[in-house]
Amino acid sequence: MRECHTPNIPSFSALRKKQEMLARDIGIKSEHHTSSLGNHFYMNHPAKLLALICSLRDAFPWLNIICLQDWANPLVQSFIHVYPEVAGPVSEFWQAGKWVSEIDLDDLSPMWADWENKRNSHRHFYIKELAQLSDGTYVVPLRWVTIDNVVHVDVQDVDCRDTPQIKFTEYSPQYSMPHPLREKAQGCPIFRLRIMPWSDDVSGNVSKQYNAHTNMYVTNFNLPHQKLQQEYFIRFASTSPNASSSEQFVALSEDCVPGVWHDAYDCELEQGILFEIIPHVLPADNPQQSETSSHIGMAGSLGCRRDLTGGAKVHCETNEGYHSLYQPGIPREPETTIQIIRWQFWMACLGNKSDVDEAYTLTGAAHQEHLSNRDTRDPQLNNSSCKGPERVALKTQIKHRIQQDLWDWVVQQPNEFIPLPENDPLKLGLDLKPGVHYNVLLDTQGVDPHRDTPGETLHTYLLGNDKYVWNDTTKGWDNKKADLFASRLQSSSIDSLSIPPPCSRYVVQYKNSLVGKHFKMLQQLGIFHLHGLCTPLVFDLWKATGVLGAHLWFPEIKDMDSYLADLEVLIGNLLDIWGLIDPNRLLVKEKLHVMTHLVDDVRRFGPTILYATEIFECWNAIFRLCSILSNPLSPSHNIAVTLADMERFKHMVSGGWWKIADRRYIRAGSSVRSFLTSSPELQRRLGWAEKSSISSAIKRQPATWSSTLPEPQPIGSIWVHCKYVVAQSGDFCKPGFWVFIRQGASEPFAGRIAKILAKDGSTMTQHNTVVIVELFIVLDIKDTRLNMPILVPCTTGATSLAVKPKEIMLSFNVQHDRVSCKCRTETVPVRQERVVTNRTELQTAHSPEQRFILNMHALHNAHFLREVLPRVLTAPISYLQDRVASHHRFAAQLRETGPAKRAETQAKTKATRAKNKKGKDVLASAQAERQKAEQDDTVQDVNSDMEVDED
Repeated sequence: MRECHTPNIPSFSALRKKQEMLARDIGIKSEHHTSSLGNHFYMNHPAKLLALICSLRDAFPWLNIICLQDWANPLVQSFIHVYPEVAGPVSEFWQAGKWVSEIDLDDLSPMWADWENKRNSHRHFYIKELAQLSDGTYVVPLRWVTIDNVVHVDVQDVDCRDTPQIKFTEYSPQYSMPHPLREKAQGCPIFRLRIMPWSDDVSGNVSKQYNAHTNMYVTNFNLPHQKLQQEYFIRFASTSPNASSSEQFVALSEDCVPGVWHDAYDCELEQGILFEIIPHVLPADNPQQSETSSHIGMAGSLGCRRDLTGGAKVHCETNEGYHSLYQPGIPREPETTIQIIRWQFWMACLGNKSDVDEAYTLTGAAHQEHLSNRDTRDPQLNNSSCKGPERVALKTQIKHRIQQDLWDWVVQQPNEFIPLPENDPLKLGLDLKPGVHYNVLLDTQGVDPHRDTPGETLHTYLLGNDKYVWNDTTKGWDNKKADLFASRLQSSSIDSLSIPPPCSRYVVQYKNSLVGKHFKMLQQLGIFHLHGLCTPLVFDLWKATGVLGAHLWFPEIKDMDSYLADLEVLIGNLLDIWGLIDPNRLLVKEKLHVMTHLVDDVRRFGPTILYATEIFECWNAIFRLCSILSNPLSPSHNIAVTLADMERFKHMVSGGWWKIADRRYIRAGSSVRSFLTSSPELQRRLGWAEKSSISSAIKRQPATWSSTLPEPQPIGSIWVHCKYVVAQSGDFCKPGFWVFIRQGASEPFAGRIAKILAKDGSTMTQHNTVVIVELFIVLDIKDTRLNMPILVPCTTGATSLAVKPKEIMLSFNVQHDRVSCKCRTETVPVRQERVVTNRTELQTAHSPEQRFILNMHALHNAHFLREVLPRVLTAPISYLQDRVASHHRFAAQLRETGPAKRAETQAKTKATRAKNKKGKDVLASAQAERQKAEQDDTVQDVNSDMEVDED
């Protein structure tokens, strides 16, 4: 209030009352839910959260998710998309395969209007309705799409030349005209939004003591990835220490029921709109994704949630069974999963404990009553003449009757947990119900929980493959090798890597406790420092890991077919090397098989960074702050209310509108609306960052041209050194950075920035700023050890060049070829508090030889590098020529070692059980002796008391 210069500041109680009133007016209400298992929790529904975004216009014009006036505006269209993009590179969800080609036409946004022309904005064009083009011909729009941010339409031609009655030439059946949603819309614009729900178990404590909560957040996919990576756009939905994610998804699915439309207000058009919510993808870590897709996880023999690959160990050791682990198998389908669940319920009603162990208690009482208890069972069973096959048949008949009775009881359980029409067969208790008897996501519009749980880079690759590689490399290291690796790693160049310094001493000291950021750093730098520290096969594994990781972090894919072909080769190489090192690894590490599905994931959803979960993991810090200050007696309600208040506050300071009692729409005053834009601290706390304008250079250190380059310049010219220049890619390029440069239509060439100069006393622009670059040549052959391009100084012609800042394309990472140049490791004194101590440590001393390796494992600008470099230097090559034959050899090894290992495991298990049984027997004997001694003492005390009484 002081920031807004508010007079007459109210009391704290008055402030609270005002906040409650605003919360009611804005409409974010934490709703109470009871799951089918009886767990209670509260949810802030996504429909209300997304509806608020419609009026965040003044503070953030790019936030107009539901502001229809700007959808056709090219200045805003680059940020907001409700239609699939059918041309150009793939860098967003709406450009990838699922949104473009898989989604049914009726699940896309059904209408479009000319929002730029206000006189025609009331004319709404719907799909599957007859429309006339400007040339007088007739068509039927099938879907609205965009090409280069301009709205287009796929149409079906209509033939009306021969007969006066219009008829369709190719499409059947006939369309229903007018579109059924016209009546629903009543003149309002109507659209479909796609969301990404995320759920996982999170600790509610800041300390190490784990306080288990299951959280659910959502994001809106109609915003680009650049915005979704800001915490501002993460929407909290629910949390509970009791209800699982499957139970919370039931409440979330209420907003995603087909035909349920939510209303919002467009403050620019000053009218209401309608929107429908459809989930699109379900990212999470692997255990959570198994739960999301109703999969048993690694406890089952078919360990993949995506397909039916796997089986018994004996089957996996066959040639066919083992080879299947290296490729996607027969996909799982929701309908089949539901049928399996239905069968499990049916078998549980039969009471067969060996089939469904958990369901036995449900039917045990019924079997006791109808089969075992002589007083209550069927009278025929009490007849002594009923023997043999007749008695067995009678018992079977009674069991089936019990099974049917229990099934009827199960399917007629209370229906208050799911909203269903009165005449729905599920409502009448004729079948199992989603959300009550099985996972509601198996029957939710828009998602297939098997296919739409894509492999995620953090948990599947960094904490999966990278962790396995690191552990296999370091498990045999002694202190000497660890220190040597640490000294080499610390000497790495991190220019253009977008990572902090390696902290190599910490990495080797706590090698078994590393997190994702450490593995991301090792993935990019580790290969350059492992010579002499691992076997050749493990070294090849590091190379395969690094180049595959660089491909997985592509932010943009221009040629999808070529990218997927390369990705398939790189994944195959990685798995093949694992098979050479340890064939059994593919059987016990399911994350390795999950990587075979990445090809399909990228084709359907786009680059893997789009569904990375790091931003959700970061947002957990906000949840924890709310958790530790919440009421422990009602954590779900208290946290939901707190975060609903935060959404209300974000809505108000962002310039949002809301409806008051007299149905007028209002918003906060100008001082409140300017609070966010004028307060960097508030922006930081809300997790919002606006793209800032960056000058291309900063002045420092005046100098003459002659001291910089020998080329003649006008007498008296004074130049200043600059700190950095901004490349075409947006990189900050400083002196010492490696860059690619393109002058005019010539081929790009490589160089290292020596100096950045600008004329003194003038405004720095592209015309009076020059970049002095040392020229290098990229050889047309790769380094045989690292399989990466080689950079050497240019020895013919000019060795340096002055270029314009706009000619710098991008920066890239380069490492000194320490092996070929024979760099040494020296022992140097350690500095502490700027004082040289008597302690020493290893440090790498680089030789002066100019031979460098272009780091192809770097994640930053990996996609640009592969565009600039010749294909011969970047094309992946299969590690094994005949993969199938190699896999058969691996399977043959397993058939030799597998049975022996299983026999050894069984023997150990048997010995452990015997030992445990013996220990239990000894403990039981000791307890019996103790109890007997206590009884003897009690009897002796009683006898003594009786003797005293007699005396």
